[in-house]
Amino acid sequence: MNSRNKYRIVDDLVHKLEKEYLSWVFLFSLSFLFIPQWAEAQSQTTRKDSTAQVKKTEKELKELLNKIVNQEVRKVSSDAELEIDGLIVDETKTKVGRDFYDYFYRDWQPPKDASNYSIFIIEKPFRLNTTIIEIKINEITVFESFLQPRGDLVEGLAVQSIANTQFYLQQYDELVRELGGEDTRGTGIY
Repeated sequence: MNSRNKYRIVDDLVHKLEKEYLSWVFLFSLSFLFIPQWAEAQSQTTRKDSTAQVKKTEKELKELLNKIVNQEVRKVSSDAELEIDGLIVDETKTKVGRDFYDYFYRDWQPPKDASNYSIFIIEKPFRLNTTIIEIKINEITVFESFLQPRGDLVEGLAVQSIANTQFYLQQYDELVRELGGEDTRGTGIY
């Protein structure tokens, strides 16, 4: 091989390398032009995705909050429905008071439609061996009498108090129905 051929091969090789180098430089410089635009497009897509995700999360949280509130409302309303009706509470202090409570409890039959009531039998001391017996329904006194320590009087007084209490509950239900009637509702405009 002569020296001219060697130079030409070397020259061709250098020229080829220059072309390849220039193409790489060109591609590298193009990447600097397009990468920021590509990154911006990616960040906008990410922002759109994150905005959509935030809105979706906010919607899900609102739905979850509404669901929890509805569950609590149902729980409270079901608790109100599970209220114990017709509870008879003994607040007596003496044997005579306890006997009165026993007679009352033994003979008590609530009216059919009576609901949402509790009966409190309260004994208050009075002079000597006499006490005052008081029957309250939902904090309203419906019966009050002196109680003497004689068995026949205690039993008779229990029967009388049962009649008064049942009458009150029947009247109370009728009164509630009347107050809830069409003719008493009104518009509230004077």
